[in-house]
Amino acid sequence: MSGGAGVGKKLLNFLPGQGGLEVLKEKVRNRVLDMVEREELLDLLQELIKIPSHKQVEWQEDRVVQFIYNYLQGAGFSDLKLQYIMENRPNILARLPGKGGGRSLLFNGHTDTVPPYNMVIHPHQPLIKDGFLYGLGAVDMKGSLAAMLLAMVLVKRAGIALQGDLLFTGVIDQEQCSLGTVDLVRRGFKADYAVVGEPTNLDICVAHKGMEWMKIIVRGRSAHGSTPDKGRNPIYMGARIAREIEKLNNRLQDKYHPLVGSPSINVGVMSGGDDPNIVPQVCFLELDRRWTPEETLESLYRDVEQILNRLKLAYPGYQYELLPMDYRTCPLRNIPLDVDPDELIVRSLRRNLKEFTGKDSGSTSFRGWSDAALLSRDLGIPAVVFGPGQLEKAHAADEGVEIEKLMIALRVYLGLILDICGCSEEGGR
Repeated sequence: MSGGAGVGKKLLNFLPGQGGLEVLKEKVRNRVLDMVEREELLDLLQELIKIPSHKQVEWQEDRVVQFIYNYLQGAGFSDLKLQYIMENRPNILARLPGKGGGRSLLFNGHTDTVPPYNMVIHPHQPLIKDGFLYGLGAVDMKGSLAAMLLAMVLVKRAGIALQGDLLFTGVIDQEQCSLGTVDLVRRGFKADYAVVGEPTNLDICVAHKGMEWMKIIVRGRSAHGSTPDKGRNPIYMGARIAREIEKLNNRLQDKYHPLVGSPSINVGVMSGGDDPNIVPQVCFLELDRRWTPEETLESLYRDVEQILNRLKLAYPGYQYELLPMDYRTCPLRNIPLDVDPDELIVRSLRRNLKEFTGKDSGSTSFRGWSDAALLSRDLGIPAVVFGPGQLEKAHAADEGVEIEKLMIALRVYLGLILDICGCSEEGGR
């Protein structure tokens, strides 16, 4: 490993309230930033994209995780672990230990992608064109993974002796049930602060809505299609329920959270029946309920139960069940995220963004759902969602990340490491 000798002598502590990056000796600061090379970052991202890591390949995340393990090992990282949650599906944990006395920072990112549904570009042959790097996962979220991994490698390569631990967790299954981060929760993973690298287009996201999926089962009475009056058609009742859900969604718009906006509810699936000449016995509705941090899980179900109770009185003879779709969502529930925008990590991200973009960015919300909610609620780690790439380009037919913003993310991650972990007075490692 080159470049370590003498670097970091008499490094000043890089902490909020002490001037940010300018507190660090200029030559040390410049040395780290001078190591940021566009081609090295793009090469790493392209290698990650070339490896399929979705539910339709038999190895799932295993091969891309093995690549990350070998990459970090080759860069001199010795504290590496693979934790297999199920066959072919490991989390990878990495640690660059600090000298002591500093805060720990976790980079968290998922190694899975969605399958290449209807892509108009080759999903695993990366393409650089017009300032973008295209390929499956470029946005969600192998771009952030590449920037996080290279930031860690550059800190080690520079020989900077951090005070606090620098941590990385590459987790499985975020595109399905978040089983990777659920495993971290169940093991009691510890860190002082965390960044989850979902695509935010470099916005600092301290909040997002929760996501609860519900199923309504409506049972009626079957009959021959030529005598529908002899039966009770649950599809008609399902239609009535769907209209009431639409009205509920309109009422929910009156509620407003200053960061995440209004809650919502949507009927995404309605199904039932087998043949046109049969009055069916059962109908199913599947609902997506996005909820804000001040709401409770109990209140979500109470709203829907009130609709069903009213319809029971108006249309007797039907039976109803309202069930959580636990088998399709996170076992710990897809809860909202709500982190104090005055947290140290938020202030550090704002300062570093201004350093590298010249713009003073506030904090906002993430429109999707992320593992940051689990890290924050279940592990007590203030977790912020921050990464390059536009959410609209995630899962897109032409998924691609803007290279300029990918480079900014790398520089911000580097500044964040120094800011949160701090530097000891002795250099070289």
